[in-house]
Amino acid sequence: MEKIVKDAINKNDFDYIVRLYREIRNRLEKMLFNKNGDAYKTLSEDFDVDFFEQRLRHNAFDASSMRSLIVKTFSWIHKLQMPLRDRESEQAKMRIFQSGASVTEVVPIYIREVHGCLDTMERDMKEFYENRNHPVVKEMLRQAVEHKHSQKK
Repeated sequence: MEKIVKDAINKNDFDYIVRLYREIRNRLEKMLFNKNGDAYKTLSEDFDVDFFEQRLRHNAFDASSMRSLIVKTFSWIHKLQMPLRDRESEQAKMRIFQSGASVTEVVPIYIREVHGCLDTMERDMKEFYENRNHPVVKEMLRQAVEHKHSQKK
């Protein structure tokens, strides 16, 4: 997969790169339950596929842009994942930052690490849903609702 991504970058295959970017955005959006909520709207704005594509096509996506994208992506992962996964996702982010200096070196690692985190999040959500009637899970939900209500006050 990493070789395919590198080849796409080197060949300026923008359609493929944009498709990968859209896939990450779509997977993050699936983590949000309220499609009409502020978080969903903000995520869609943060991952503006059309703007991303324009930047690629006009050679306006550089190492600084990549760094920003990594930080933004992992900020969303951190917000949406189970807190016990924070250390793992932070390590994934650091592996990306340490993977190289050029976009061609970093993007394939970014794709791999982000999808790894999203895979874990999806497994966690599935397991949580399947065990939603367990007393511990019910207590966690109760506490989350109380916490949410206390933040609104």
